[in-house]
Amino acid sequence: MSKIKFVMLDFDGTIADSFGSVIHCAEKMCQKEGFPFDKRIIERNMGCTTEQCVSLLTGETDPEVVNRLTHSYNLIYRSIGLDMIKLFDGVLDTIKRLHAQGVKFAITSNNVVPAISYVVERLDLMPYLDNIVGVECVEKGKPEPDIALESMRRAGFTPEESVAVGDSTFDMLMGKGAGCHCCGVSYGCDTPQTLKAEGAEWIIDSFAELEKIILG
Repeated sequence: MSKIKFVMLDFDGTIADSFGSVIHCAEKMCQKEGFPFDKRIIERNMGCTTEQCVSLLTGETDPEVVNRLTHSYNLIYRSIGLDMIKLFDGVLDTIKRLHAQGVKFAITSNNVVPAISYVVERLDLMPYLDNIVGVECVEKGKPEPDIALESMRRAGFTPEESVAVGDSTFDMLMGKGAGCHCCGVSYGCDTPQTLKAEGAEWIIDSFAELEKIILG
């Protein structure tokens, strides 16, 4: 078995197939608030916080306006978007097998804890998680290392024992900044080449491949 004992998982685009949900809810928000919708903006910025995505999508920069629009998006996301999310193939089974081998898991996300918790409870993932650290739990979200550092602190693991798994450069930069190992997934928002350039030691094409990296 490798030295990795703690796996910090990004949520959207890594374990959760939420892209369709985000696109649907963002389009609904734009229709409601009178903005044109361009899904390419979402595609390019899936790793950002909701506030950052809303600002980029609408072109608004005034904090009060962005906060209002983010609230509008969140209402839609909570009412219809969360129930559209599903786990990628192999996620739950792989986590179960590794958890049985003593590997600990957490979710480290620029999403917020209540939304993540709702989905992981619904999809039977919660019993296998040591902690969930969302963007509201720290001073700075990804790509800063704060979320990973807080998750490792809560779980009691060192960076050498930990790996950050994600689909975006923000995940790799967070992990690299926290001093832990980094693993990119090829099926998310950024290319394998981009992920490697930002610090990914491994690239996996399916979530099940994580098992080989952890167990050796």
